[in-house]
Amino acid sequence: MVLESLKKILKGDSNKIKPISSNLTSIEEYEEIPVDTGNSEEEDIIKIKVLDLEDYRDAADIVVMAESGHIVIVNTVDLEKDIDEEYSKLILYLKDKIAEFGGAMVRLSVNKLLVMPKNVVIEKLVKEMDDSK
Repeated sequence: MVLESLKKILKGDSNKIKPISSNLTSIEEYEEIPVDTGNSEEEDIIKIKVLDLEDYRDAADIVVMAESGHIVIVNTVDLEKDIDEEYSKLILYLKDKIAEFGGAMVRLSVNKLLVMPKNVVIEKLVKEMDDSK
């Protein structure tokens, strides 16, 4: 009796075993799932952010935005009249952080800076002198 039970356990019950293919669905019954590849037009959009530079937290926000690919217009105090030593250090900090990731910063006016990510190049257009005059 015990020997018969062991044989049955080791051999397995042939009635319980079902062929593997009985549980599979045929390939014709599967449905195609649409895959969203994203909108390529949205990926090509370059965003320009405008921020005020008042403290180091603002400088960190500007760096993060530029590092993530945004162009940032920075509103500053009047850089010719109202700048003090602390604000000068803040601008130098911002300039150094932008240079770390390969970005660029240029002054647009007395109270505006332009910060660009590393994939944006600024080129100054130089007009050639006309020799005929």
